[in-house]
Amino acid sequence: MTSKFSFKFSGFSVWLEPDPDQSSQMISEMEYLRTKCGGSEAGQHTFVPHCTLLYNTSLDANDGEQAGGGDGSSCDDQTKQQQGEYMLRQCLEEYHKQTADTTCNDGNHQKQKPNDTKQLQLIPTSQYYFPYPKTADKKGFGCCISLLILETTPQLKLLHDIVRNRFPPDERHGDSSDNDCDNSNGEAEEPRFRPHMALIYAPEDQENVTNGWLEKYTKQNEEEKRYEKWIPAKQKDQTIDDDGKEGAVGWNAKYLSLWSTEGTLDEWYPIFKLDLEATL
Repeated sequence: MTSKFSFKFSGFSVWLEPDPDQSSQMISEMEYLRTKCGGSEAGQHTFVPHCTLLYNTSLDANDGEQAGGGDGSSCDDQTKQQQGEYMLRQCLEEYHKQTADTTCNDGNHQKQKPNDTKQLQLIPTSQYYFPYPKTADKKGFGCCISLLILETTPQLKLLHDIVRNRFPPDERHGDSSDNDCDNSNGEAEEPRFRPHMALIYAPEDQENVTNGWLEKYTKQNEEEKRYEKWIPAKQKDQTIDDDGKEGAVGWNAKYLSLWSTEGTLDEWYPIFKLDLEATL
């Protein structure tokens, strides 16, 4: 009997998606892993590369009216799209506002456009093998995940904070006012944001998981930093500073998007995508 990944995800998710024009090699790697781990018969359906900002969140009912969707009580796709677009645009507007620098030249203040600041990137720092059995924290997916850990850049952290404050509480981070986590001094701490991009959700009893292949392959990728080869060469050229030193390299973030992640992988679908360079 073929093992199958059949975990049913929940709610809506807010994603940050890399530029598709730069992601072809990463997508090819994801397809390779999908095939090696059983393909569609094993519940391994394709999904868009993404960094999850919120998982299992909801839409504000009262945003339907503000977005032009009537009284907000309807749950049809058009209303969801209107609500999603409205909320995402608010997030991006706030992000642009906070990332626009104010410079002073000879006493004159000049407002720079957000696109003149450092590009928001998804920068991989390592590849990691993460077993997540069904017994884990009562929410386990019943799979093993090969994923890329991303650098928590100031821009990425800022966008996450803005999205978290705008949307209702999600499963991972709760309400921004929650004080459930305490540090060693007994002071309240916010849940930590751990940006990453999953490459595969392999069933925990799939052959290439139980025989150790996926774990070994992931560790080899990490040791050799193979994922750095998935990033276009032109991206590397753009990170060289005036002193000739190469900075951190990643994929440019392209879309802030809202997805329905209710059900299995093949049931996910986009509600609305907003280009980060959109004119608001």
